[in-house]
Amino acid sequence: MSVPSTMAGRILAGIILLGTILAPQEIVSAAGPISRSNIQSQTGCEAEMLGNMGAREVFSGKAYDILTEIAQAYGRAIPHIYIFPGSWNMAYIAGSTAVDRRGKIMVGRQAIERFDTIALKGFLGHEMAHLISDSAAQGCNDYILRDPQMEADADALAARTIGRLPVMAFLRRVLVLTDGQNRDAKRRLEVLQR
Repeated sequence: MSVPSTMAGRILAGIILLGTILAPQEIVSAAGPISRSNIQSQTGCEAEMLGNMGAREVFSGKAYDILTEIAQAYGRAIPHIYIFPGSWNMAYIAGSTAVDRRGKIMVGRQAIERFDTIALKGFLGHEMAHLISDSAAQGCNDYILRDPQMEADADALAARTIGRLPVMAFLRRVLVLTDGQNRDAKRRLEVLQR
């Protein structure tokens, strides 16, 4: 593994809030709300992290079109969307909404390729739920791992906003891609099926 690739992996794990793929845990550290004086620092940190990952912002394509529809359903501005290579994970940048109120959602290229349109809508709807419900209290250098309740809350909000079918399709696809080994996704799917 190359040094930039290793750095990008560490930065990804340390800066953003990961979605369903990581095992849920607990808050590891958290800072206070980002102040106006720290917005420039936040922007620089995000730009460095995105550059190290090889992520690029997109303004068209399948993921952008789906996210546009989801943002409309949530009654929110369309978040910035970045595509990064070599992963089927998605994430959002923790303090990004403090910068421009739109936030940033990052999509692994493989997610676009491996999730059909309905499942991708559920995945992006889930991440959008995290983005709009996050207090933006964490800055670029904070490290948070999800707990099961935060993931279930994001699923529930996404299901209320875009419908249960896409969220259930997303969770089913996660189970297929993990050979049924993601117990959290399995439990969350069971909750949505009730």
